[in-house]
Amino acid sequence: MTLNKNTFVDYLDQFNVLSPNHSKIYDEYTYDKGKDSYVFKIETKAETYLCNLFLNNPQSIILTGNAGDGKTRLCRSVYNYFHQDGLVDWPESGILEVDFPHGKIRMVKDLSELKDEIILQELSRLQASINDNHADKIYYLIAANEGKLTKFLSQHEHLSSLKVEVKKRFKTYLENNSTFSVINLLDVTSSLYVEKVLDEWNKESNWSVCESCAKQKACIINLNHKRSSKDFVKNRLVEQYRFLDYLGTHITMREMLIHISYILTGGLTCTDVLDADYEALKYQIDKPYYENFYGNNAANEALSDMRAIKLFKELDPGRYSDSSIDDFILNGDISGNAQLEALHEGLFNSDLDLYLGYFKKRLDIYRNHNKESNDNLIEEWIERLRRKFYFEFPSEEFFNRTNLVPFKFVNIFDELFGDQRKQAISKRDLTRGLNRAFSKKLVDSNRELFSTSENLMIHSSIPISQMKISEEKQREDIDHRSSSFEITVGKTKLSLNLYVFEYLMRLSNGDTHNILKEDVEILLDTFRNELIKETETDPFVLNILRLDKENGLYVQDCIEILE
Repeated sequence: MTLNKNTFVDYLDQFNVLSPNHSKIYDEYTYDKGKDSYVFKIETKAETYLCNLFLNNPQSIILTGNAGDGKTRLCRSVYNYFHQDGLVDWPESGILEVDFPHGKIRMVKDLSELKDEIILQELSRLQASINDNHADKIYYLIAANEGKLTKFLSQHEHLSSLKVEVKKRFKTYLENNSTFSVINLLDVTSSLYVEKVLDEWNKESNWSVCESCAKQKACIINLNHKRSSKDFVKNRLVEQYRFLDYLGTHITMREMLIHISYILTGGLTCTDVLDADYEALKYQIDKPYYENFYGNNAANEALSDMRAIKLFKELDPGRYSDSSIDDFILNGDISGNAQLEALHEGLFNSDLDLYLGYFKKRLDIYRNHNKESNDNLIEEWIERLRRKFYFEFPSEEFFNRTNLVPFKFVNIFDELFGDQRKQAISKRDLTRGLNRAFSKKLVDSNRELFSTSENLMIHSSIPISQMKISEEKQREDIDHRSSSFEITVGKTKLSLNLYVFEYLMRLSNGDTHNILKEDVEILLDTFRNELIKETETDPFVLNILRLDKENGLYVQDCIEILE
């Protein structure tokens, strides 16, 4: 066998924020730079939608989103759809036009890169074109940062009509019409792309050269590829991204690509592996994908540029203990259950990420000679082993893996999507949670919602039948998956993401409510105050919450004011 370098690993190194090859522009990663370049492209709904829109219902469009959301890439895709030669490089001006069947599409690569006088000129032309229903047959496609766009519109009074139209569309995409649309890529569901990237990057054709490399068994990069290629492991990586969707957190395409590249390589290259001595190998062994996912052992300067890792720290399964899982990790091979012992042997073996058998020796020392050796295996290893368990334990039969994440009710939240019956059932728990959140007391009611002030006065009692739970709608224009709900009582609404759901479910079950307590309580206080505003109280009846000393719970009581 020979020592082989994999050129695909060099491609992944472009996403390494500490690499001299790193580029901050997502568009630069994906288009063909020559016959020997690796071409990477994810098909997106937005791309298909934009091309079809210009072809069948031409209009002007502003694309907004964060840097790295793929706005420039979408502009390139539209250009290439209507121009057979394709776009190699953007002009220095950042503006170009392409002929298409209905006239011309005038593309602005990035509004924030232009001088103010040019921005004013282009937005003025856009406003006039919209007002004239594109009589000049020029249709705009503008990539813009939302903050820069809204600030600029606010500073120029004669752009007021465009400002009004943009503001309406930022409020809801349903205001888009056949003349003008704003497509906000912050509304894209991040997790929908993770599986596509993993499937694309883990194609065996990208890694076939590794099979004949003499260093394969000592290569953590190759191990990460093989592990993350397993369907159930890949699904659990996607699951973590899905949890971020539930929390209302958006990750840009660029942030995701940087993160997934780091999951696979840990910032290493083939040269690092091929040239590794004993000390370097010890360092590389600490780079399995489940450690890379949370940025463990990453350089501080790299962490500052990898936003995705910062977000996933909250979900790190290594930080949360579950007694049955921890017991399996430490004693599963001597449990007396043949099936569990086999699973333990398969999971905690002599592979590279477990120091080629060194962990098993440490485990034996810990169990049999701990007093003499003062072995600190738990302190050093338990968090790492929980992460490995979370992603690699192959069976869902014996343990609930999600006990290792800080959201106790995430499985229930996940099951609500597409299931109206479960949504209806959950109203009882949510009602009890809301009553306890409003009053700061243990209220014994899950059939009525009390709009209660903290002095325990009930301003209104709302039957649970009047509380509606609606699921966030899917969208056809972009890759958007339902990730939250909305509670509606009359005209008052409360957004229900995983943070709020977890908080209310914990209250409902008499548990502690320490998940983003302050942030969630601001939302709930606003919801309660809006309910109170809608209330017309009876001047001769005072409804209050009274302590039922026998049960230790607060119940509704009524005091009639006769005079």
